[in-house]
Amino acid sequence: MKAKVWMCVAVLAAGGVRAQEHAPPGSGASATQAAHHEFLKQERAAIERGEGFGMALAADRSGYPGPKHILELREQLKLTAEQQAAVEKLFAAMKEKAIARGKEVLAAEERLEKLFAEARPEVELREESYRAASLRAELRWVHLAAHLEAKKLLTAEQLMTYRHLPWGGAGHSHSTQ
Repeated sequence: MKAKVWMCVAVLAAGGVRAQEHAPPGSGASATQAAHHEFLKQERAAIERGEGFGMALAADRSGYPGPKHILELREQLKLTAEQQAAVEKLFAAMKEKAIARGKEVLAAEERLEKLFAEARPEVELREESYRAASLRAELRWVHLAAHLEAKKLLTAEQLMTYRHLPWGGAGHSHSTQ
């Protein structure tokens, strides 16, 4: 469900920013801009907490469950004590890496804004833009890699069970960790 909201807000925000540029004062464009700003605040908060905020949706939709969802569904999946311990360890390591990388992403985004505010040369803006995007890709990989590792910790039967649960696999939209 969160992924659907995320995608809707992202689409609205992208379209709304363009509409804002051409909208007369007092039009509904300010509501779209407010939704865009709310989305960005939610994304920032999720990054600061080490959450995926849809970054691993491709993995999850393809049957690669994230450690957070495995732990939330441990009873339905009938995790063994060893599996649960391994998933908890994986989740903690992923979260630690995600928080660290997330700080770097947010710092790069802030630097990019500062460079624009200072009207820096285009070459500097481009370099920082690529840096921020590269860090964001590395952050996404932290979440995707956790899904790859998490899948290895489950049996074929547990994976089949996961795919048939509301959170599991292809065709379902939700937040991933």
